Amino acid sequence: MNQILVLENKTKKKKVKTRSSGPSDIQNILRFFAVVIIIFGLVMIGQSSYAIYRDAKGNNTEDLATIDITRVNDTLVVDVQSTYIINRFKYSWRNSQQTSVPEESTSFEEEIILPSDNNILTIVLEDETGRATTYTREIILDGIDIVEPTIEIEQGQGSSVIVTATDETQIEYITYRIDDGEEIRIDKNNVGDRTIKYAIMEIPRGEHTIYVTAIDNFGNTEDVEQTIIVSSEMPTIDSIDIDEENGKILIQASDVDGLQSIEVNLNGAVYQMNDINRTEATFSLNLRQGTNTLSIKLTNVNGLSAEGATEFEYAG
Repeated sequence: MNQILVLENKTKKKKVKTRSSGPSDIQNILRFFAVVIIIFGLVMIGQSSYAIYRDAKGNNTEDLATIDITRVNDTLVVDVQSTYIINRFKYSWRNSQQTSVPEESTSFEEEIILPSDNNILTIVLEDETGRATTYTREIILDGIDIVEPTIEIEQGQGSSVIVTATDETQIEYITYRIDDGEEIRIDKNNVGDRTIKYAIMEIPRGEHTIYVTAIDNFGNTEDVEQTIIVSSEMPTIDSIDIDEENGKILIQASDVDGLQSIEVNLNGAVYQMNDINRTEATFSLNLRQGTNTLSIKLTNVNGLSAEGATEFEYAG
């Protein structure tokens, strides 16, 4: 018995001590992986949400910008109204290069010059949501006059001004206003008239601004603003004196508003003073023995002229 027991003790293996994992260590590992998974999930969710937001905005057909197109002479005026900020306004005519205009606004107007023939206009509005909205309009110009009238304003006699409006097809009417006065309309006399010529009378003396608008039968308009100086008085020759000692003729002239020029023809020779811009001026010329012929033309700063002529003997 004793031997057997001894043998059994020798053959028994020595136990190796190992550290066992406790409940607290397992929980820490689980927490770490849980945090990593949550962070990864949040990142993925955040990216997905951003992509969905951009996609939803890009495909949103609500609150699209509206455009209103009107024609003014040879130009289209495009009025844009939008809920979102329009970053770029792009337009092109058929088979032509696209024009791009930065806007950064929700409300604006753009002008587009009309082509010479019928065409198709394409407008693209790019807004802050990433949308690009396209509008297409066919523009028919057959039988349409897109040329505006022309206006001329000339100084008349005395206190009058002559307004002439002309159109290549048919004039309709003109309106005029002096300074801040009432606007007055003048209609054509006959159907088919291409010209309206009208004299504005009895304008008060002094400097004024006249505003004239001409409209043709297609609605094309032209506006002109011009400063005018009105004077009812003509320039005058104050005196003509002969300097016997020096053999000269002395001409004195004046104008209330100012002399612009004096032109003298003495015995066929023409002498001229320009850009005088004074209310008084004197002109001196040499005389010849015998008969002298003299003609004078005075022009004031208002464009009014006065003329006179004489013949006299000079003995010397």
